[in-house]
Amino acid sequence: MPHVRVSGLPEFVVATLSGSLLEALANICQAKPEAFILDWINTSQYRGGVKIEDIAQVEILWFPKDPETHHRAEKAIREAVLAAYPSTKHVIVMFRQLVPSTYYKDGQHY
Repeated sequence: MPHVRVSGLPEFVVATLSGSLLEALANICQAKPEAFILDWINTSQYRGGVKIEDIAQVEILWFPKDPETHHRAEKAIREAVLAAYPSTKHVIVMFRQLVPSTYYKDGQHY
């Protein structure tokens, strides 16, 4: 935890991001990189019957953070995605807040 879900990018790009991006996010959150989980979601996006291949979507599921942390994390994510896959025209970042008392790991909630 936190969970990072990425769609709209090839798997090899997400694999690349799993190193440098998770390190950057860990630094922002003052956490260990191994606390983060990165998921590649293999999806296809369409608009008007045409496949869209230039939009990356990144969803972060984590416990509540302050707005400055969101801004810093968004910037790190956007820059990492654009560096790893320059043909991306749009990077969408969504933050989802988890409620600690409803999150369990190995039978224990936070």
